[in-house]
Amino acid sequence: MILVALVPLTILLLSGFLFFRRAARAATEIIPIPPAPARPELPVPTRVCRTLRVYFIKPSKYDDRGRVQHFWKGVLPNNTLTVLAALNDSYNRLRADDAVYVETVIWDEQVDGPILPATVRAIQEKALEDGVEVLIGLAGVQTNQYPRGRDLACQFRRAGFPVLFGGFHVSGYPESRRFLEECGITTVVGEAETLWADLLDDYLRGELRPTYSVTDGIRAKTGGADITVPLITEAQLPTISDPYLRRFASATMTTLDTSRGCPFTCSYCSVKNVMGRTMRSRDPEAVVRWIRDAGERHGITSLFIVDDDFFRSPAWEPILEGMAAYRRDGHELSFMMQVDAEAAAFGDLAPGERPSSQRQKCERFLRLAAEAGCYAAFVGFETFNPQNLLAVTKVQNLAKADRQRKDGVAAVAALEAVKEKYRRVCQNWHRHGVAVHCGYMIGFPFDGPECGRQSAEWLLDVGVDLASFFIVTPLPGTEDHDKAVREGTIADWDFNNYDSQHMVSHHPRMTTAQVVSAYRDAVRTFYSARSTLHALVSYPRRKDLAPAARDAMLPGTRCGRSTRRGARSTRS
Repeated sequence: MILVALVPLTILLLSGFLFFRRAARAATEIIPIPPAPARPELPVPTRVCRTLRVYFIKPSKYDDRGRVQHFWKGVLPNNTLTVLAALNDSYNRLRADDAVYVETVIWDEQVDGPILPATVRAIQEKALEDGVEVLIGLAGVQTNQYPRGRDLACQFRRAGFPVLFGGFHVSGYPESRRFLEECGITTVVGEAETLWADLLDDYLRGELRPTYSVTDGIRAKTGGADITVPLITEAQLPTISDPYLRRFASATMTTLDTSRGCPFTCSYCSVKNVMGRTMRSRDPEAVVRWIRDAGERHGITSLFIVDDDFFRSPAWEPILEGMAAYRRDGHELSFMMQVDAEAAAFGDLAPGERPSSQRQKCERFLRLAAEAGCYAAFVGFETFNPQNLLAVTKVQNLAKADRQRKDGVAAVAALEAVKEKYRRVCQNWHRHGVAVHCGYMIGFPFDGPECGRQSAEWLLDVGVDLASFFIVTPLPGTEDHDKAVREGTIADWDFNNYDSQHMVSHHPRMTTAQVVSAYRDAVRTFYSARSTLHALVSYPRRKDLAPAARDAMLPGTRCGRSTRRGARSTRS
């Protein structure tokens, strides 16, 4: 399913209800000032000690004009940055008696503006003035952000700073790791929880290594070889930085990961290869305490649970029960999450039929999610075509009887079965007042020129409330990328274009222009004037959506309408 980190902005629409008109500023028109440390509540020691100022930088990407993309306000804070800030807090507690103190500065280029040469000099001068050391960390870098992140990393290295580089791209693509390491940049592969204290210790000893990867944890299956991933039961939960949250549309909404990994084998997704297929969860009691603290101390009333599939978390039940209890105590709380279709795909029981244990689990999940304040479930539908689902091994969206290739009448029946499954997903969520926001991809192997328009019409027919459309992209670290390299179908090696809005590979049935046209058709059809007007008029009166879901869908639909206009300029 979509990325933790994800979403990236491939997933701006995931919080469409927060969308507003974004005022873009030219990269050359702003010199950002370093923001305040992320956790000012941790006192700086008064005795003389060695101070290390760590800049956690989330790079943006270059737009089609080559300028750094940034906005007046963002949609959602980056969970990677807040988790890393928490690891620094944990390190300070661990080394409290060692005359060492680590400061944290969060810099998100999407909302703080681009880092310019003058910014680098200012960081250097400020460090000299304050008598502190500086460590630069490029964090959570996705493939489409890699060119910008690489340029920043090299710029900081030329200025003499030690630089770290992590994220999904370098974790899944050895070629980029080798380039960075040759430039004197330290790469961090995978999750940082069990690495961070040792990495900081190495730096303070002057022994920073070229690369770090997880060695302390459990073995997990992937789409290929097994990897080691850390247990996160006792891992530090994200810090909440009020100054950082104020840079976004809603300062009362933040992100939280309660589990990691994804058990499925979708060939286009890198989550299983970076985080493994073994689901790992945080301590549910700690998660609930964190949510209560976030509300009581920071005024947080809304969450985006960024788990790639919250339904598969081993701890969803106690977490949802704790959230529901928090709401029953009179606190305001709502949230959105990502789940797979199977969570809500069950049909009506036949007369006299007893529900299976799996069905009972699904029904309890939906009921508890609604009681806990869920207003939207993001579900990866991706495609209606059964042949496409088989081609990318997303078999969980197929009926068990259809998990092998069908032809003729059987193929038509399999397609109808997918449509009915998606319809049941929407109906079951709606029965609990929860809106359905789906992800849908254009450009799978068996797609044709008419797939965009047709798919959008089917999505409207089955009851999807919001849809985010993406162009199929062979991301490094996925089986799709490996296959494209083997077959020589990569058409564009500029990673800046690997944002799911550009066509970067050759399609077996369509030209690049046809794929892009189908993508535009999907957006324009789903968010046509007629369907948008119908949604805006009907949402306030819909009885199958809770008030929070109705409130979320109205701006979300307007956001989609804005995306429809923007689809005209998508580069082919």
